[in-house]
Amino acid sequence: MRHIQLKLIVSLIFISNFCNGQHPGKPGEDAPGGEVVKIKSLDVKIHGVLYKPDSMPKLEKTPAIIVIHGWAPYHLRGGEGHTYFAKDISKKGFITLGVTLRGWQDTGGSDDCGYKQTTDILNVIDWLSKHPDVDANNIGILGQSLGGQVALTTAAKTNKVKAVAAYFPVTDFKLWGETTNLDLDDYIYNQCAQEGSPMDRSPRFMTNKITASVLFMHGDKDKNTIIDHSVLMYLDMLKQDKDVELFIAKNGGHGSYGPGWENHFSHMVGFFSSKLQ
Repeated sequence: MRHIQLKLIVSLIFISNFCNGQHPGKPGEDAPGGEVVKIKSLDVKIHGVLYKPDSMPKLEKTPAIIVIHGWAPYHLRGGEGHTYFAKDISKKGFITLGVTLRGWQDTGGSDDCGYKQTTDILNVIDWLSKHPDVDANNIGILGQSLGGQVALTTAAKTNKVKAVAAYFPVTDFKLWGETTNLDLDDYIYNQCAQEGSPMDRSPRFMTNKITASVLFMHGDKDKNTIIDHSVLMYLDMLKQDKDVELFIAKNGGHGSYGPGWENHFSHMVGFFSSKLQ
């Protein structure tokens, strides 16, 4: 019964993570106009869908943004819905790559709560930086929930990431286990404990290694991943004179929709436009 409850609860998280109609297509369909790519990483090939702006500069290379989804039921391809988000961002002048994390179709492997998944995104960055149309000096990452956590831990392990937008990320695994309103003990203390430690998955304690500009985006009524995850890491980065911003969705919950999230897209695009240049 516990596993059934967990599946139902996290399915609701998955649905809430879709951004403002970013998945208007039919289930099983990506946003049109993308190029499917497979990127080798360890024991898997990361599934990605690449989108380009409607008009590409002829002589100049283009900044790129990797888009990472949050947790999703494992029988789905987690990154599918976020291809619509990636396409919308590409219309603002970026090359975007919507990826599916290990643990989900069609990437394969097992969800390890941000451990090997961070290594996977490092390999995605290496692949993307070699793309002939991409400006390798202007690569950003956008991630939601688990994706935000992975985006931040990735930024702590490379200086190739210039900007990160982290939506309602888990930044401290211990804090998450103590404060989430979801019954995720089996996920946090069993599945996530198979390899690596909570510290390995807690970007809040890696701030001294982050050189990228960071934008935290969090709803102050989020009960799945409380806003303290973003606030505490934001304050830690401020103390270290890092380039960091905090967007608070007033009365916003877990998922960039509804109260407080009305202007999140324009704010996020403005952030990347100012940092990736």
